[in-house]
Amino acid sequence: MILPSRRDPRLKLSAVIVSLQVLGQAGLGFKVSIAQILVSTGVCAAIDVGVTLRRDGVLAWPASGLLTGNSIGFILRASGTQHGDWWSLNGIHLFVLAAVVAMASKHLIRPGGRHVFNPSNVGLVLCLLVIGPAYVFPQYLWWGPIGVPLGIALGVIVVGAVVVLSTVRMTAMALAFLATFATLIALFALAGRSFIAIWHQGAISGADYWLYICSSPELFIFVFFMMSDPQTAPRSQLGRVGYGVATAVVAAGLLFFQTTEFGVKLAILSALTVVCAAMPLVRLATSRPWRRARVAPAAVAVALVALTAAAGTASLAGDEQLTYIERGLAGRNAQ
Repeated sequence: MILPSRRDPRLKLSAVIVSLQVLGQAGLGFKVSIAQILVSTGVCAAIDVGVTLRRDGVLAWPASGLLTGNSIGFILRASGTQHGDWWSLNGIHLFVLAAVVAMASKHLIRPGGRHVFNPSNVGLVLCLLVIGPAYVFPQYLWWGPIGVPLGIALGVIVVGAVVVLSTVRMTAMALAFLATFATLIALFALAGRSFIAIWHQGAISGADYWLYICSSPELFIFVFFMMSDPQTAPRSQLGRVGYGVATAVVAAGLLFFQTTEFGVKLAILSALTVVCAAMPLVRLATSRPWRRARVAPAAVAVALVALTAAAGTASLAGDEQLTYIERGLAGRNAQ
């Protein structure tokens, strides 16, 4: 039996996410139930325990599975769930689906014997794209007006970022992403880009376009606590800086034509899927022929996931139904 280690950075990250979950339930109005969070966390943990036991004959603490499930519960929302529905199982099958996809990506798609994608990221991206905005949506970019709950949440994010990023040596990566992304979004704002969101009256453009995207707590969660997974990032500091810049450029490229918050958020999430997929494919292309033959099936799966994320996100830009949903005029009126 392998028990958790206090030095495991995933425990620190889990503490941050759990703290934000509590704030979301207590003061920030998150539209997710405790039951949905527990089920997604439990499914991922159970799969992790089962696979490790079967593969290695070891009963290990499922630190990765717990973190993956908690991250899914933190971001995924099922249409129709309202804040205060503490034990609602509304759309629970969608949380289970995202959890299963996430863990399958970790344990089945392993070119070279190493998982490629951040599990919660790819689970969220595929679930949001395949199921669609009438039934699922990501946590809003805007967490509410300035006040005590939001101030505490931002404090938790900042303190957590300092602790987690320094532990896994990802500070330079995060700064590279934020600097690149903020610059590109500023250019988009100057070019007159805008998007609509169900929580905002009218189109968001100009300085607000930059502000709502680049100062969103959701963006910080993505950069500090999702991109910082050392298992899916390059190992060298220079590589990690390039990883941050590349993800920012891909995110901005996918985001440029988006006119809804759903599209904006998917562009950011999908960028990580695409960049993570590119790294092993580059290594595969430069490897010896015998090695390419051994990992070819997994490489095909990686490519298909990346293409689905990129093409699916790009197609959201012209989705009229999505526009109606963001205006509160169609769908199940759940967002």
